[in-house]
Amino acid sequence: MFSFRLGTIGFAMASSLTPGFAADVTINLGHVTQTSHPFHTGAEMFKKAVEEATDGRVAVQIFPSRQLGDDKELLEGVRLGTVDSAVVSSAIFGGYTPLMDALQLPFLLRTYDGAADAYTSEEGKSLLDGLDSIGVEGLGYYEGGLRHFLSNKALVTKLEDFDGLKTRVVPAKLHLDTWSAIGVSPTPVAYGEIYSSLQTGVLDATEINVTSIDSEKFYEVANNLTLTGQYFWPGVLVINPAKLASLETKDREAVIDAANSTIRPQVEEAKKQDEAALESVKANGVTVAEFANTDAMIVKLQPVYDEYEAQDPRVKAFAESVRNAQNK
Repeated sequence: MFSFRLGTIGFAMASSLTPGFAADVTINLGHVTQTSHPFHTGAEMFKKAVEEATDGRVAVQIFPSRQLGDDKELLEGVRLGTVDSAVVSSAIFGGYTPLMDALQLPFLLRTYDGAADAYTSEEGKSLLDGLDSIGVEGLGYYEGGLRHFLSNKALVTKLEDFDGLKTRVVPAKLHLDTWSAIGVSPTPVAYGEIYSSLQTGVLDATEINVTSIDSEKFYEVANNLTLTGQYFWPGVLVINPAKLASLETKDREAVIDAANSTIRPQVEEAKKQDEAALESVKANGVTVAEFANTDAMIVKLQPVYDEYEAQDPRVKAFAESVRNAQNK
């Protein structure tokens, strides 16, 4: 198994088996974030639920902080079977399937409660089921946080203020298409270089979640935050199909149920972390403003909706179910 090649250091950093359990099977679960991130919270919830439901017959060993690779390597590892399971940022799936783009259609999901409803809906489950086409089993979603707009220039308050701003955007096609339509100048910068790029003027801004602004201390180099709420940052919990199939039927069902049962509680925890982070960045001198021109942004983004919803009927069904729920 993959974990045996990690050595003593890898095992020291990974989450250990819940005390009192002697596992028959271990599922290694990787993710790229630090242990303070909401993705790790979800992984810990999943671990606890699996081990309790199986009376310890199935253990979950968590490897955070890129110990098993970055998002793309994790997804490839789960496909190949060298990694048992992973929480992978949904944006990464765009290179394999259009299904997960449904989760980040701009301004579709606007509240944490709405996100939890969508992730646990039949349409949300249908997206997960479709991942078998790329060789992984989709188990559930864990939330990383609602994304906003941080600038080291003047505070963005209207649509025209975005024009030409050198903005760090995740290099996924949907994100690039979204921000190009809004009018910024998308600027490729690695996550680890955002701080220095904001500091030196390579970047004017970045779209980001508040927990990252807080944990990475981006407020030291950019202190104007506009709460745009363009999309959430979901992680997709996936497992290797052969690994799942190797479990006894009752344990396999317990793993699936554990994923389903922890989606909503994890989203609720992500919301709490987000709220705490917002108060923290305010205390560190960040000016925070609500964005009042979301409707004007949506008009500019209509070609993006048309293109991405046409790529798969399940994407369109997901989007329509969310809109219908919001209009009730």
